Amino acid sequence: MSSLQTGAFSGPAGSPVGQHRFDRRAVVCEAQPDVRLYTPQYGLFEMRARAVADPDAMVALWMIGYEDEPDRSAEICVFEIFGRDVEPGRAKIGMGVHPFGDPRITDDFEAVELPVDVCDFHVYAAEWTPDRVLFYVDGRLVRTVEQSPCYPMQFMLGIYEFPDARRAGAPTGTYPKEFAVDWFRAYRPVLSGALMDGLM
Repeated sequence: MSSLQTGAFSGPAGSPVGQHRFDRRAVVCEAQPDVRLYTPQYGLFEMRARAVADPDAMVALWMIGYEDEPDRSAEICVFEIFGRDVEPGRAKIGMGVHPFGDPRITDDFEAVELPVDVCDFHVYAAEWTPDRVLFYVDGRLVRTVEQSPCYPMQFMLGIYEFPDARRAGAPTGTYPKEFAVDWFRAYRPVLSGALMDGLM
């Protein structure tokens, strides 16, 4: 796994206070300082990137709640692409929201099949508003989620390898596995005074 993130936060070692708790048994192994490099609330976020077709690899860009409060923990997945879901000229691209520990969010995620070659560069984007999240590929709206996390979130960018997930008879994959990112852009919303007051 190789990953970049724009924030970090945890409690002391041995505590359950940490980010992105995908398993309730997870505890902090090494305490992390409180770091907020880029943690926006609402906006348009887009990335031009090229995925990989290896069946044991996955690439993704997503956002998670900073979890300075335990229920501020939802995820917005801008895109995730598993190599096993890539075919010549077509791919399933995952996008949507996951609640994790946020009771205000319900799971709404889908792997949308699109006629694109994800091994070429494409622009993946999410427009996050106070009411909904809209997902785009190359400027085309492909999915809308009618709910929205209401707190700052950090970005997570990663490439993962799942060698144990190889199917019988599948090729062993190639190295190096390359997740090429051309650029990332972020746009702030223009907010009215009343809405801005509600965010403070």
